[in-house]
Amino acid sequence: MPRTVPTSAVLILLLASFASCLQAQVSPAFNVSISPSIVTVTQGAMTSFTVNIVVNERPQFEFTLSGLPGGVVAQVPVGHPGANTIVLTALPAASTGTFHVGITVLAGNNPQTQSFILNVKPLPLVQWEYHIEKAPTERELDSAAAALGQQSWELVNVVYRERGSNGLPEWTAFFKRQKHARGD
Repeated sequence: MPRTVPTSAVLILLLASFASCLQAQVSPAFNVSISPSIVTVTQGAMTSFTVNIVVNERPQFEFTLSGLPGGVVAQVPVGHPGANTIVLTALPAASTGTFHVGITVLAGNNPQTQSFILNVKPLPLVQWEYHIEKAPTERELDSAAAALGQQSWELVNVVYRERGSNGLPEWTAFFKRQKHARGD
């Protein structure tokens, strides 16, 4: 006597095979590239790099970074096919040196990892040059300060005094500006 297969068993088999097809749609095949492959940032500054994702479907992607040095913070967007910009901020006290950073891109159950080199350079030391300007009147000092301001000089302080036995006025102003490297 032939035995019949219950309808519920057939339905379970069909659902199981259908579920395995859905899994393939959740985990699409995609290619990832990073540009540039060497990223440089100075302490106290920001930079960015691009993660390009090539895929035939339109899933969302998640990014995870590993190996970032202390004091470097990443602003990571919700990923999408095409170009994705990730911004790195190096705090003024960020660790300096060369670091191998990994980025994992995840779509469904399909992770892909790429890496890049991150160079964190020290915050440059600011060197100043100084200038003293003397004038017999407030108006002349104003005029000199305006001219110096056009040359990036900053006014630090002003001292007024009367000099000599007849009490002639004298205005003395102290200025500073950041030194520039030769050739700038």
